[in-house]
Amino acid sequence: MNHKSVIISLIMLAAGIAATAQNTGNPHSTVGQKRNVPLVTTKIRLLTRAYGDSIVLRWIAEDYVSWKYLADFGVNILRVQKGEQRGLTIDTLAYALKPLTLEQFQAKYAPGDSLALIPPGVLYGDAKNYKRDPGMMGRSMEYNSEQDISFAFAMMVAEWRKDLATDMAVRFTDRTAQRGATYDYYVQPTVWENGGKLIFEPGVVENVVNEPYQPKDYRPRMVDSLSTPNTIVLGWWDSEHSSFEIERRRVASLRGESMEEPWKRITSKPYVSMVQQPEGEDYLMFSDSVPELGVWEYRLRGYDAFAELTEPSQPRRIVVRDILPPSAPVLRQIILNRPDETDPMAKVIAHIIWRKDTLEEDLAGYRIFYNAYRNEGDPWRPLNIDLLPVTDTLYTVDVTGMRTGMLYIAAYDDSGNESHSFMQQIRLTDYKAPDPPRGLRATIVPIDVDTLQRKGELKANIVLTWNPCPDDDIAYYDVAAANDTTHTFITINQGGIHENLYTDTIALDANQKYIYYKVRATDFSTNIGLWSPWLQVRRPHLSPPTVPHLYASSHSNERGIHLEWVVGPDEDMKRHLLYRRVGEQGKWQMIGRFDADSVRLHDNTIIVDDNPPYLQNDRYYYYVESVNASPFRSNSLAVSFNHRGPRVFDIPVKLSASYLPQENETRLVWELDASKLPGPGGYLCIYRKGPGEQKFTYQRNIPLTETLYIDHQLRQTDVEQQAEYYVHVQYADGRRGQESNVVVVKAPAKTPNP
Repeated sequence: MNHKSVIISLIMLAAGIAATAQNTGNPHSTVGQKRNVPLVTTKIRLLTRAYGDSIVLRWIAEDYVSWKYLADFGVNILRVQKGEQRGLTIDTLAYALKPLTLEQFQAKYAPGDSLALIPPGVLYGDAKNYKRDPGMMGRSMEYNSEQDISFAFAMMVAEWRKDLATDMAVRFTDRTAQRGATYDYYVQPTVWENGGKLIFEPGVVENVVNEPYQPKDYRPRMVDSLSTPNTIVLGWWDSEHSSFEIERRRVASLRGESMEEPWKRITSKPYVSMVQQPEGEDYLMFSDSVPELGVWEYRLRGYDAFAELTEPSQPRRIVVRDILPPSAPVLRQIILNRPDETDPMAKVIAHIIWRKDTLEEDLAGYRIFYNAYRNEGDPWRPLNIDLLPVTDTLYTVDVTGMRTGMLYIAAYDDSGNESHSFMQQIRLTDYKAPDPPRGLRATIVPIDVDTLQRKGELKANIVLTWNPCPDDDIAYYDVAAANDTTHTFITINQGGIHENLYTDTIALDANQKYIYYKVRATDFSTNIGLWSPWLQVRRPHLSPPTVPHLYASSHSNERGIHLEWVVGPDEDMKRHLLYRRVGEQGKWQMIGRFDADSVRLHDNTIIVDDNPPYLQNDRYYYYVESVNASPFRSNSLAVSFNHRGPRVFDIPVKLSASYLPQENETRLVWELDASKLPGPGGYLCIYRKGPGEQKFTYQRNIPLTETLYIDHQLRQTDVEQQAEYYVHVQYADGRRGQESNVVVVKAPAKTPNP
């Protein structure tokens, strides 16, 4: 029998309820149980809270049936104090504690106290006398649902009112508890159920220290939204509390004037969410209508099981704005003025006229938007940055250089709500051709020689790209090509190019070494721009680059691997790539990239010194790949080395230790620099030399993520004992770090009893 079973048995004897198993239904005995009858175990869930001068017990049954049973027969409350001198002290604080009777409830509480009507109604109402008629399964389920709802309301009232919780016999205050003392509490039924179908597990809370209660911070995660004008929906997550008080205050106006007001509780009674949440959800919502627009703050306080409110949460600041837009303005007319008669495009002025029949009190002003509408998804851009005054009906703006497009005028209020007029076209004739595109560049698509030979085609693709023209009315681009800059450039695209990209397919068997490209733009007014500067592109060919070969190599486990490759001096060589693989089944990884022009300056030689970071006793493979402009690739033969790497690394570990006499344990803690570890997979080895031992012995290894080890081997005796420890980092392949400092731990001799 374990310690808790012994205490429970003693408690049952002290309460006088374990005289015989035959007539008590003792759950620790099988005597009196009916055969083939399933047992139902129900718990008494007990919570305690110490205040220094008293300890409050609060308990609850699991369901209505269990609660009614405890209300009918009562509960016993027992307190156990464990002392070194006196052993166990068991006190019966209450025996057969039951709720008040119906008459006592009526005499104690006024008829207008609505909350006080709930407990006697649930305990002594009509539901108690209900008897199920045979065959009424639906009515039985309805009755069961009514019981659950009644039970939930009663327990919720117990979270709001301490007096009602006490009178319902689900709360008890131990005022005889001594300050600073430690107790165990037990709440159990006075009479164990005799039928053998319902077995109670007592409510148990151990090691309750009677110190003053320190409230914890209340920090629910909160969100908010505006649902209708002046209406805030406040949401929060809370899985510990079921009812709340909500407070608010106004702190500023919409225009920023501070007007901090005192907090005001806006819940006339504790708030309980009536929205059914999905299983496992703890999201709650509360809707509130504020009397005025402005900046408001909300905070929450939750009721706990002891009918006490939590500390206020951090305030949630919410800006309540008007969500109704102003009435839409009417765009009446757009008048264009061209003051320079000799050049109608030199200067173009637009006079935009509108009206607004209603000027709302919170109307902030107007903004005019323009869109050339050339490409799908083109953004609207404002013609005025600052809002126009609310009384204006005319705006004059310089539209020189703009293209024919669409206009609308938008009205804004102080809350940022917007309404806008119908769109209207602004006709602007364009005589200016686009500027030449810039940034023309070419990329050769890699060639698959086997595919070309199989298809009988000797062709390659060149992808041309350029920077988009800054003009907002570009209709399309044209691309022209020639085999020489002295030749006539021929337009090669079929139809206009609407993106800044074009792919040209060229023959590989042409005699010309280079091909030349240029590009131009045409706008929606059919103005054709100038060609860009030509771009020279080396024509791809079918000759692979010269194969690189290894010139020299050397290997040292301490210094690493030295490699030298000689690569081809091909004129169209672009780059050289260095690859490495670990082991026979490893994947090749590129670890170096060398520009061909830079390698030419070093006699077409690539020199590599590699000290692999893996530092494992494994084989490392290397090869070089050369790439030309076509782009074709040639690979060198692979070279490999069995590289072990250093066996001992500089991984300093600082070890500290202390002995705790009361726990009879030695605690080791250490610090190490994780950045100096040679890789993952290591662990820490602990070595110990105990009293009378001549050498250190291995104890155990632990993960490097831990920083504490507790050793129980060193214990106090009649004479002082000591042990020595050191640690080091170890890897499964034999690599290790250097040993830490040695620490000495002493266990003092036992102090003789007086």
